[in-house]
Amino acid sequence: MSWLRRLSRDRSSKNEQDFPMPIRPSSFADHQSPPYKDTQYSSTYNSQDRLQSYRPTTAPSQEAPQYNALPIQRPQESSNGTAHNTPPQMTQAPDPLTRAFNEAVKPYLDKIDRLQAELDERNLDIQQLEDERADMHAWIDKRGLRADVPPSIAAAMNNDSTSAQTLAHHLDRKMTILNHDLHRLQDSLSSHLPTSTFTTTLATLLPAIEQLSHLPHGPPLAFELLIKLAGNLNSHGGEEGYNNDGDIASRAEFYSRLDETMVEVVRRRLSSADEEEQPWVVGRDVKRLEKTGGFLRSKIGLQAYFPRTLDVMRYEAKKGEAGSHMNGRGAGMDRRSP
Repeated sequence: MSWLRRLSRDRSSKNEQDFPMPIRPSSFADHQSPPYKDTQYSSTYNSQDRLQSYRPTTAPSQEAPQYNALPIQRPQESSNGTAHNTPPQMTQAPDPLTRAFNEAVKPYLDKIDRLQAELDERNLDIQQLEDERADMHAWIDKRGLRADVPPSIAAAMNNDSTSAQTLAHHLDRKMTILNHDLHRLQDSLSSHLPTSTFTTTLATLLPAIEQLSHLPHGPPLAFELLIKLAGNLNSHGGEEGYNNDGDIASRAEFYSRLDETMVEVVRRRLSSADEEEQPWVVGRDVKRLEKTGGFLRSKIGLQAYFPRTLDVMRYEAKKGEAGSHMNGRGAGMDRRSP
């Protein structure tokens, strides 16, 4: 038996010499140190020792490759050389709750868009109407007809900051035209024209003058127009109109109506004295009215020329003089004080 074992060991040793040792793959050639040797191994090596001898040794500084890392997505380069990121091809579908909410609010959003379109159309219509109104107001002012427009149109035209000056200019122009027409009518007649015709014609301007007094900066202009209106009546009549009882009564009635309107105008002017650029010297206008009244008293026998208006203005003039006198005394005491 010992002979057979020896023979078997010799054969196995011979077979190992017939086959060369395998060569290490080329991919590990740079990292293998030292290289494999084509040597014969003793039959005493077991299988584990042989496998260990075939394993390549790894350099201590080399890190193991990471196979779990994801590939890096590099930006694609366009035809002109600039790089750009490719957007994701798939988007996440909305969840059922978001989709249900969008479907629920869609009718209301459509209604909002429809109402917005209708609102834009209405705004265009309003702008067109405003342009037409501006053209109509310009046409009225160009022809001096503001004093004759209806109250609804006058209220819209008086919103302008210069409405008082424009209305006063138109009233003055209309008053002049009426005065000239009355003069031509009187000259064309061989007989005397009744004073009531003049007073009725001139009285048509009183409502517009009252309206002027309510506008900003309007009371001073209305004050001057009333004085001019009274002077226009004084230029009509002649000797026959001054001595006729009917004409005297018509004239007195007209002056009484002027006096009532003038009182309201004076009160508005006193209450809005801060709006005037220069302070109103009431005493100077009192002397002016008194002088005109004295002339008419001696000329046509007119006994009352703005009597209530003069009472209001005299009271205001005295109050102003008393205030200025007190201010002067106070200033004098301040100058005497050390």
